Amino acid sequence: MKKTMFTLLALLLSACASPDINNYGIYAEAQKSISRDVTIAETARIQALIEMTKSSDPSVKSTAIMLLQQLQQSSKQIIVEPPKGPLGF
Repeated sequence: MKKTMFTLLALLLSACASPDINNYGIYAEAQKSISRDVTIAETARIQALIEMTKSSDPSVKSTAIMLLQQLQQSSKQIIVEPPKGPLGF
């Protein structure tokens, strides 16, 4: 009897702790939101660097050109882990 109660209690508690697999919609919306925010921030950064290249100060201009060249070489992707199912997969 005690084993049955313990097993039942363990199953109930594990079901409460497992993530909801139906949260994929929230995950997808988070991915879209992050992607949009990163794109807006990167666009503003590039626009600022382009404005810097129009400067009459040669050090500002060369710094802006150097940073724009670095942008071409590196691209970082933000990855959000998808929700896991009740068994952790």
